[in-house]
Amino acid sequence: MLTPRSTDREVVIMVSLSGTLLQPRSWDQCDITPATTVAIGDDGKVAEVGHRSPAGSDIVGDDGCWILPGFIDAHVHLPQWDCRGLDGFTLFEWQKKVAYPAEERLQDADCAERVANNFVTGMIANGTTTVAAFGSPFPDATDRAFEVFERRGLRAVHGLMLNDKNVPDRLSTPAEQALESARTLAARWHNQGDGRLQYALCPRAAICCSEELLRGVAALAQTTGSHVLTHIAESEAAVSAVRDMYPDLLDDVDLFAETGLLTRRTLLGHGVCLSESLRRQVAETNAAVVHCPTANLFLECGLMDYLAERRAQIPLALGSSIAAGSEPFMPQVAVACLQTAKALKVHAIPRGSYTPPRPAEGWWLLTGGAAQALDMGDRVGALQPGYEADCLVVRPEDWIAELPPEQQVSALLYTLRPHHIEHVYIAGRRVGP
Repeated sequence: MLTPRSTDREVVIMVSLSGTLLQPRSWDQCDITPATTVAIGDDGKVAEVGHRSPAGSDIVGDDGCWILPGFIDAHVHLPQWDCRGLDGFTLFEWQKKVAYPAEERLQDADCAERVANNFVTGMIANGTTTVAAFGSPFPDATDRAFEVFERRGLRAVHGLMLNDKNVPDRLSTPAEQALESARTLAARWHNQGDGRLQYALCPRAAICCSEELLRGVAALAQTTGSHVLTHIAESEAAVSAVRDMYPDLLDDVDLFAETGLLTRRTLLGHGVCLSESLRRQVAETNAAVVHCPTANLFLECGLMDYLAERRAQIPLALGSSIAAGSEPFMPQVAVACLQTAKALKVHAIPRGSYTPPRPAEGWWLLTGGAAQALDMGDRVGALQPGYEADCLVVRPEDWIAELPPEQQVSALLYTLRPHHIEHVYIAGRRVGP
């Protein structure tokens, strides 16, 4: 039976996706429905979900295909796309040797456009339909990135990297000038592309921003309704550096709370070193923490206690944290989340007795859970009538369909790879791969 959506006008069905539907519902529920049709309307939204194809529509997929919500990468650095896998650095060494040079080259706007194009190609090839992506400190580069996003159809939360201290001179911009550039870019790009494009205010980290800049970001975010993307408690060294810089405050959580940065639309990357009291403080503001398990281990920052963050009722999402995280395929980032939780359990003294997150939770973190963390849960992250048609058609190994449903959820998460992706849709438009 088809589940139609109500609408004020007649929607023309443009394409019907056919296959087994995987629908993450919550932390502990992931539904699998074989022989399902997802009909996409000419408004770019899911029109119907059911078991027959509307007459006259093109059909994509077959019994061997699966239909998935598009993946959401909630913490990624666009300038570092072609810097993945450069091992051997601590966090601060990585910033000096890799991250800062990657951003500095984007002062050349043509270079910035090339990198943005390559980034979008990579995201789409890996099934990522929504990104929350840091940019560089250069307005022209950020403008070019948005032009690429608009042209190629990616759903993006993106903005100028903001920092006015403790970075190389070429990357440092005085607070007043940086905020004015951000204000101009937000006026140009926020809610553009039929709502796909959201401008984000991106103070790099507590130690790279003056109090004037942080307070200005908070005020501008309130005015524009923009997201705030930043880093928090990423390593013990980072926490110590914040205490040295702001001796009157305990940590970067206190600093961000004092300057007004912790809100429902704030995404805090990493959170490796958050204590129980700090988790409660973050949870009270409804700010989200983005778990970046591959990057946390790659830079030897530590293993974030994911279950402790969930118990604190903090909104959670996953991030590739490219390029400190070398893996752009978000199901593998979800696997790293599950494996990190298992590692914390087996190495605890005494050994932990709790249940680590299950594969259904991994799928939720890539889709509906991430959408809620980004304050987009009313329009993306699920395949149901009225939602934006951000979705994938994949053809995984055929033995998975013979398993019991719970095992299908697990096997698909662990074995799916980018080459299994046959179609990527964003807002109903086929964008690749």
